[in-house]
Amino acid sequence: MCARIAAGVLAATLLTTPVRSAAQSVPHALQSALRALQGVPPCPKVPAPQVGARIEAVSVETSGVVDADVVRRYLSLRKGSLLVQAAVNRDYDNLVKLGGFRPRLLIKDDTLSHAVTLHWIVRAEWFEPVVHPLYAQEPLWPIPGVGLAVRSAPIDDRGTNFSGYAVSNGLASLARLLLTTPLHVSAGDGRESDFIASVSGAQGVYRESEPVVTNVYSWTAGAQALYLARSTNGMQFELALGKLRTTGAEPTGIVAPSLYSTYHAPGLNTLLEAGLSRACAGAATQQLYPPYCYVQYRFEVVDGIGWLGATNEYQIYVLDVAGYVAVGPSTLALHVAEARSGGVLSDSFLVCGAARAYPKPFCGTDAQTLTAEYRVDDRLPRRVELVLFTETAASRVRGGDQPWALPTYQWHAGSGIGVVYRGMVRLDLAYGSQGARLWFGFKGATF
Repeated sequence: MCARIAAGVLAATLLTTPVRSAAQSVPHALQSALRALQGVPPCPKVPAPQVGARIEAVSVETSGVVDADVVRRYLSLRKGSLLVQAAVNRDYDNLVKLGGFRPRLLIKDDTLSHAVTLHWIVRAEWFEPVVHPLYAQEPLWPIPGVGLAVRSAPIDDRGTNFSGYAVSNGLASLARLLLTTPLHVSAGDGRESDFIASVSGAQGVYRESEPVVTNVYSWTAGAQALYLARSTNGMQFELALGKLRTTGAEPTGIVAPSLYSTYHAPGLNTLLEAGLSRACAGAATQQLYPPYCYVQYRFEVVDGIGWLGATNEYQIYVLDVAGYVAVGPSTLALHVAEARSGGVLSDSFLVCGAARAYPKPFCGTDAQTLTAEYRVDDRLPRRVELVLFTETAASRVRGGDQPWALPTYQWHAGSGIGVVYRGMVRLDLAYGSQGARLWFGFKGATF
């Protein structure tokens, strides 16, 4: 993890309501989960005889929590437009990357008018096993884990909806409720801007206290108003104002001028946040390799300003970059993440680096993570893929002078092997200085 506290509890009880069909007796929610785990199908290709044909009609068929009028906001091809592949690609990307939908397109010849008709079949699940529901492309999500996102049907013709998610990885847990309103959708340019209001709660195990080895649990609750602008080329900009309350269940034992203790009294902060990121075009379909993906990045600044009863002031700077190099049919993926802070940071809201060989992240006022993965034959159609990885994580405490909170980075390395099934689920076996550890996730690649 970099600056954010993230992860939460999987609401498994939603998988218990059975719906029978003539073919099988499988819980409907489980069927939806399996569909959601599958990658988005590729954009359809326009047959050569239909290229340049005039479009006579465009129809929309929907299922799940999606409205046809909302879908039409993302379509630039209308009656009278000419059918070209670039325009089909644009509308498909709008639906997938901006709307978060799962579309199919049927192109039919209209023999009477010598034109074509377009019929979009668009689905949006009411819940999906994912780690972030705000938009389809948030790159470099810092904490992998098991999570569930739930989304309501639109409550107006703009596509406003309620959503929520919970995610957990055994180290930390996060739950969040959101109201999302699309402010502006430009189908021709492939851009959208949203207003998002949210409340959240989190709990994490951030370190062991010293000199007694006791887990220190931190608790966080907050509210945020967010402006989000994004486009189908993967660029995203966000600007937010929020209020945060943090507290620690046990004293950390760290004494440093750069930390504010939240054990006896909670830390209260008003946060200004700005972020710029770029995601790969293939991120929605897990095509994290050239030519679909060469580099992803995220830069974020969080300023804990001294407004509205704030107990302390601080700044957090996050840089997260991943690069991808083709090695024959395989891919070498490199990931660097760094979070640094200034001012006086709450000791229950530290920045952390995590490695899969260790049961807890390494947290302090500053943290770094370096990862290299060799994904064997990941560009070939295989049910089972093999991944070799090595990584290291470190943290430090500015101004610290205790053996468990040094001012210099303390590195923790680990390596291992992973198995990915159909790009949907992944099992890693990692080995570090504390022995071996298994890790499970619902994504084939977290970067």
